[in-house]
Amino acid sequence: MSFLERRNSVRSACFARPSLAGLNPASVITTRTPIADIADHEGTSAFRRNLEQLSSDAGAKLLRALGVNGDEAELRSASDEFHGHCLALTLLGSYLTDAYNGDIRRREEVSARLAHDLRQGAHARKVMYQSWLGEGPELAVLRILGLFDRPADEKALGALLKSPSIPGLTESLTDLRPTEWQTILARLRRAILLAGEDLHHRGYLDAHPLVREYFGEQLRSERSEAWKEYNKRLYNHYRALAPQLPDIFRDMEPLFLAVICGCRAGLFREALHEVYIPRIQRGNTFFAANVLGARGALLSVLVHFFEHGRWGSPVELGGEGQSISAEDQLYILMQAALYLTSTRGLGAPEAQVCYERAESFCHSRTRPLLLYSALMGQWHYSLVTDKLTATMQIAKRIYSLAQEQNNSAQMMGASRALGCTSYFSGDFEAARQNAMRGLQIWHSGGVQSHVQEVDPPAVVCAIRPNPSGT
Repeated sequence: MSFLERRNSVRSACFARPSLAGLNPASVITTRTPIADIADHEGTSAFRRNLEQLSSDAGAKLLRALGVNGDEAELRSASDEFHGHCLALTLLGSYLTDAYNGDIRRREEVSARLAHDLRQGAHARKVMYQSWLGEGPELAVLRILGLFDRPADEKALGALLKSPSIPGLTESLTDLRPTEWQTILARLRRAILLAGEDLHHRGYLDAHPLVREYFGEQLRSERSEAWKEYNKRLYNHYRALAPQLPDIFRDMEPLFLAVICGCRAGLFREALHEVYIPRIQRGNTFFAANVLGARGALLSVLVHFFEHGRWGSPVELGGEGQSISAEDQLYILMQAALYLTSTRGLGAPEAQVCYERAESFCHSRTRPLLLYSALMGQWHYSLVTDKLTATMQIAKRIYSLAQEQNNSAQMMGASRALGCTSYFSGDFEAARQNAMRGLQIWHSGGVQSHVQEVDPPAVVCAIRPNPSGT
């Protein structure tokens, strides 16, 4: 199921009207992240309950339900040792049931290490059965699932498992007979490390998010070359899966995944110039943003072009021939800044960081048009977060740049910046003069707003109220 389908199913479940009189339907959603679509309904038709850790009694009951046997006091003690963490207790219970016939007294075999992890805040992240499963096909499957942030579909798995195998990782999984593959999955499901089969999406594999997160990080940090090879295969799979120029979000989603996997594989330049710009954004039409409205999804893609996800620090070095040029970095910064502003608001500090870094690139590359956009972004941020004296300084810089370039569109934007700043500073006459100058430029004709602007300057000038009432 695609992201869009999952979102729509949540919306349908939450806002569906009862079909029969007298019914009071309710939907229960469990999630680790907030659901923005229902945020406005919290406290009225939507109620949120933060789940606490299990009590001693509840933890003991969970262990018994998993087949663990022993004295009640020992079961409660085991629950307390793991701070009532549900996943840790679930994995402990399945481990004891399979390895020690459910004897709670044998928990010392693993409890010392797990308790240490809990004290360090790792909770169940390291309760992963490595010593029990050994280096074999089961661990290879879990590492593969660590590549995904969603259920892994059969075709994507096939792309990863095809010959030639990846040394040290997939030899035990290549060219398996169907019965051998199912045996491996059955063992993981008994250990509750793999979710049960989804009858509506056969062939999909999924695991608890903490399990995926742990093995993905382990693969990335300890087997970096294998991590890159895995992601390279997924990059080629996803970019071939989508239409050349998708027209709907669902068909576009494989291209989003392709760019993410390409960046993980170090293919930064290729992912940018062969997928993101020509196929996702369709050059300067910015199709995914302006037609599909997928600005949030674009941000989830763009963040992979930044060092460790730090906005304002675009990557420079990739694999061989995959380095990002200064021009590419400037493009990425401006894209990220714009969509951070449009999704998180004019006062988003992450956008400001991107605009400030972009400004330095603009000066070094002599790019006055992008410099104007970067300064306008900083002006927006300053207008809602800083002192108006600082905001006015930025507005004056925009005006000087527009005069220097003798650019009508920039002059109109500069008039908007000066007019708005003057208005909020209480200088209504200056605000009126600047607003009128902007409108005169607009009425003169031949001025078009930039495709990627947050708000067209002529519209802002037109709607700015006149304090005198005339």
